[in-house]
Amino acid sequence: MVKENILRLVNRNDLTITGVEKVISFSPSEVNLLALDCEMKIVGHDLQTVKLDEENGDLVISGLIDSIKWSAKKEKQSLLKRIFK
Repeated sequence: MVKENILRLVNRNDLTITGVEKVISFSPSEVNLLALDCEMKIVGHDLQTVKLDEENGDLVISGLIDSIKWSAKKEKQSLLKRIFK
């Protein structure tokens, strides 16, 4: 089964995301999560969780969305690799 990461943003107020693996942190101004093979950061005002379906990986957020940023998932390096760069 191929998972998809779909975002649906309506009027900068309602954001639906599929393919969410884990919500790392959530505050009224910022949401950090893992979605498939990337980290996602959502910045805004008065952010609230409307729905979180961990089994299916669906997340619905309401509030004023200012930005959505993706970045590659960081690989964990062993202590020896970090020391001997």
